[in-house]
Order: sequence, then structure tokens, then C-alpha cells
Amino acid sequence: MQVLPSHTQRQLVSGRIGWGWRQATYPISVNFIFAGFSILAIAIARLLTKGELDLLAITSIVLVFGLIIGIYTAKSVVEVCRQNSNYLFSRSQLLGIAVYWLVLIAVLGGSPETSKLFVAIWWVLPAAIFTGIAASLSLQSSRSKSPTDRKQPLEKFNAEPLNVVTYSDRTVLVSPSAVGQQPRQFNSLVLIVFGLFCWTMLDLSSNLRAIAAIVLTASGLTGFFTWQAQLHSPEKILQLKFAGLWGIAAEYLIDITSFSMLSIVKLQEAGGELSWMQLTGNNRDITIPLVMTNLPSPTEKDVDRNDQLDKTLRDEFHLAKQETERDSLGLANVLLPQGAGILAGTAFILVGVLLLLIFSLPSKLTSESAIAWLGVCLVSPAIARFFLQLVAPNSLQSDRLYPNSRLHSWEIGTAMLLVSAFLSSQAMGKVLSLGVLQQSLPLINLICGWLCISVGICLLAFVRRTPLWHNN
Repeated sequence: MQVLPSHTQRQLVSGRIGWGWRQATYPISVNFIFAGFSILAIAIARLLTKGELDLLAITSIVLVFGLIIGIYTAKSVVEVCRQNSNYLFSRSQLLGIAVYWLVLIAVLGGSPETSKLFVAIWWVLPAAIFTGIAASLSLQSSRSKSPTDRKQPLEKFNAEPLNVVTYSDRTVLVSPSAVGQQPRQFNSLVLIVFGLFCWTMLDLSSNLRAIAAIVLTASGLTGFFTWQAQLHSPEKILQLKFAGLWGIAAEYLIDITSFSMLSIVKLQEAGGELSWMQLTGNNRDITIPLVMTNLPSPTEKDVDRNDQLDKTLRDEFHLAKQETERDSLGLANVLLPQGAGILAGTAFILVGVLLLLIFSLPSKLTSESAIAWLGVCLVSPAIARFFLQLVAPNSLQSDRLYPNSRLHSWEIGTAMLLVSAFLSSQAMGKVLSLGVLQQSLPLINLICGWLCISVGICLLAFVRRTPLWHNN
């Protein structure tokens, strides 16, 4: 592992960090307005169905409060798009989310009929926040144009899928364009919210609700990430950074001094459609993650999707270029670990779906199941990385450092799952017994099914984001 110097004094030399940020805000606002209106419509429909017109006054107050929060939060969303970075929750946001979550847990501890009404009001706030963000994004993106920009024709969007930025300390930053990764990042946040919404609000069977909830949640969890490659030319270090929530983040530091060539390796059986980018040395090869190389083609022309990253790496680190074709046997060191990871992820998902379809699940919404939902989200990425190392031992280990005093997300998630199971088994203050264990089996089945599906989806995501090493 290498220790890189501080870059606080560096200045931008060439390139644009947030190229296409204004175009990126359009799909974000569309996703948020759709999520906000959908959640709000279902929540108000439930209140009207129950005939609780007196609660509409409280709902209106919550709605206005959420719109104000959304308008204020939109500024940080625009700034993230301009900087083309990962979204970081502030301390005030984290505190508000924690308090809001505790309110949900407390509400679910009451009677089923009362909890349904208050949960409907509870969902008005995130719906209003999404709506406020969407409205504010549209206004800010239009107001941000200067008078000069308004007189000129609209800026032609960059056809390249990657941004290449150079700094004064000879550090080169390569990352997807803002329009390429920011809508996906914020849309994934919507999916996480929709996952909990499906579990708490939809009037479907418990089995279907459980499957829909965890599939949406895990898809959003793995999709809420950004990546960038930092090329430190003086130190000959390639730094691959993947940002994300709760164990999704990873960082890899690769010493380039032992590599002399950058190879584009294509699979013969696929007619060149499948390709991998590898750093090649005398004794070792490292395969660059697929998510960084298999980018969508920016135009309808037949262009090499790896060309931009390939050219930047070769120019900065003075690597020779090589293009080869190999059969499946020659690519066994890549195909076997990636295939094993995909197979393991698929197997976990199928087992989880079967568990949720066959076995009984909680028939009513409880605080224990809400705690279990969050616990599964926190612990599943760590379990997925463990199994990835088992099925693909030549995967690079992350060099991401954590403070010694910090609790890992999987530790918090494990504690939450234990608390959830304990609360379920100790219902009504009973002593642990076989009868009480049988009553808690539906929640245990739910946790096991959720864990399997979430771990499987995380495994499929990590297969595309993890570099592979191979000794020649």
C-alpha cells in the first residue's frame, strides 16, 4: 500500500470537472418528481380511504415542511453535479434521518390500524422532499446560465463518456461525465427509498412485498456509487476509487513501476464483443474493473469504448500498447473468477427468492421488520465481499482505511439484526421458549431471505468493480 501526498494546493490545468452537469439535473428532477408524486398520491389515498380527514391538516404541515427541506437540499445536489462527485450526507441530514427513522420505529410499535395511518403521514415528508428538490433543480439549472450563455446557442454535449482532468501537480483524474453517473447515483437513492416504501405501504401479499422491497433496496444500494481513476504520474501510482454507502466503497492503489504494457484482451469466442483491459508486467497482470472499461458507446459510430481511458493511462505512465485475442482457456484467470462471482450471486438471489416465497413471513408490519430491513442493508456488502474472496481469491483487497475508533457498518448491521430477532422472540415480555421461537420464525425467514437476495445483488455488483491479479 502506498501513502499519497496531500493535494490541497493543486490547481486545475485542463479539462472540466462537471462537464454536462446541467444536462444531468434534468433526469434527476424527473426521477424525483415521479417518486414524490407517486409516494404522495398513495399516502393521501390511504388517509382518504380510512376517512381520517382530520389528519389532512397535519399532512399539509408536513408537506410544506418537506418542500422547504427539499428546496434547501437541492443546492447540495446541484453542487455534487457540478463537481461530479459522490453525494455525502451532512451531519444535520444524518441526525434528521436518524430521528425520522426512530419515529417510524416508535409508530410501528403501536396498534396496526393506528400505525398504518401514521406511516402514511410519515411518508408525506420524503415525498415532499423529492418534489421540492425536483422543482428547485429545474429553477437553479435555468438561473445558473449567465446572460452571455443565454445569447449563445446551447452548449454541445461532450460525446465522450469519460472526463479527463489535469491538475498542476501532474495528477490526472479520469471519471465518467456528470450526465453519465449523477442521474444513476440519485436514481439509486430513490430506489432505496422505494424499497422501504414497498414494504410499509403496498397492499400486496407479504411474500411479494418482501421480494420487491429487497430487490429495489439492494439495487439502489449497489447503484449509489461513483468511481474515478487518479493517475499520479510522479509517484507512478494508479488510484481507483469507488464511493458508496455501507461497505460499498472501495479503493485500490496500484504501483505502476512493475508494469510495462497496457493490453486490450478480447475473447475470440465472442467475436471481440467481450474485452478486458489489463496492466501487463513480467511477473504479474492486473485486470481493470469492467465497470470502468465497458462503458456505453457515446455515439452511433463504431468506436472503441476503451480508447479514452486506454490512451490516458498509456500517455501518463508511458506504457506500451498491445491488442490481443485469446480463447477462453487463455482468459481462464479472468473468466473463472468473474464467472464464479456471477454464479454465486445468482445462486444467492434464487435461494433468497425461494425462502421468501415458500416460508411464512410476518403478516403485519412491525418495528422488528423495519429494523431488520436496515440491518440487512448494512451487513450484506461485507458478507458479499467475504464470499467474493472465497470464489475469486485473486480479487484485489481494498486499500480503503478506516479510523481505529470507528464502528464498521457490518458491525452496526449485525447488532440491528440481533436486536430485531431479540425483540421478536421476547414479545410480550415472555421468557425464551420453543413456542416463542416458533412465533419469531416468520421474521427469521424474512431476514434470511432478505440477506440472501441482498448479498447476491452485491456480489454481482462487486464482480464488475473489483480488479483481478494474476501471476504469470
